[in-house]
Amino acid sequence: MLTVTLNPTLDVATRVKRLVHREKLRCESEAEQVGGGGINVAQVLHSFGTQCIAALTSGGWRGKEIERRLASDGISCLSMPIAAESRQCFTVYETSTSQEYRFILPGPTLTESEAQDCLERIAEAASRSDWLVLSGSLPPGVPPDFYYQILKRVASLEIHTAIDTSGQALAHALQSPVSLIKPSREELSQLLGRELQGFDQYLNACRELIHAKGVGTIALSLGGEGALVCQQGLELQVGTLPVKVTSTVGAGDSFLAGLVWSSIQGLPLEKACQIATATAAEALQTQGKLMFNRQSILDRALAVPVRQL
Repeated sequence: MLTVTLNPTLDVATRVKRLVHREKLRCESEAEQVGGGGINVAQVLHSFGTQCIAALTSGGWRGKEIERRLASDGISCLSMPIAAESRQCFTVYETSTSQEYRFILPGPTLTESEAQDCLERIAEAASRSDWLVLSGSLPPGVPPDFYYQILKRVASLEIHTAIDTSGQALAHALQSPVSLIKPSREELSQLLGRELQGFDQYLNACRELIHAKGVGTIALSLGGEGALVCQQGLELQVGTLPVKVTSTVGAGDSFLAGLVWSSIQGLPLEKACQIATATAAEALQTQGKLMFNRQSILDRALAVPVRQL
């Protein structure tokens, strides 16, 4: 199991009573945690008992700290050194309104040689893996077809591939067959170049992608309305679990991790959707590491409504 995070982050989260323009805001104590799409997936999979290697770029003190924290949790790393400092993003939770504000920085700029080194090392590591998860944004300096270049190199191997990104990175990636993608409504609209509204349009768009691009499974996130998960010949409408949301950080990554873990176990798609939804629900109640109790997730998954279309 190999996850790839080209733009990892050492996130800072804090809480404040209210965000006020130009005021000096007194925050509560900060909490730091590692982040980035592939890292989040690796954390969940590791907590579920799956052997996983997290490939990530690493620059400066933050890069070393990200590596140290992952290693301390028992997660193996494939560190790809870069000259610039790894990024930091931050989240502010407004306690008076229960609103969360996430500030996402672009990250360090990679040189052409650094990007090429990452490509070579990821492709080599993927050749020894059963699953490859490419997740998150591409940092500045990395060409938009980077994920496609990786997929092209592993196309002849018997390896499952999952892509969770957006924009040009996703569009380029779909020039190669992919086992699983997990777009949001907005990302799907952007990918197809037209605004999509309503469940029927979402469903037809997923069918179009499966037919035109050969995507194995599309897990379309519908936010508070659940998800639409489609394969050739099987389409499922997936409901939600009622939870009090304390953080949205990593919820989508947790959903993806639940799907991947279920596939590794050979579970049917309906059961996989239930587990993925229960995993995402756990993340929505978590401020900190995305490391969960597997049995608790499996128990909660039984209550997730799934309807075959």
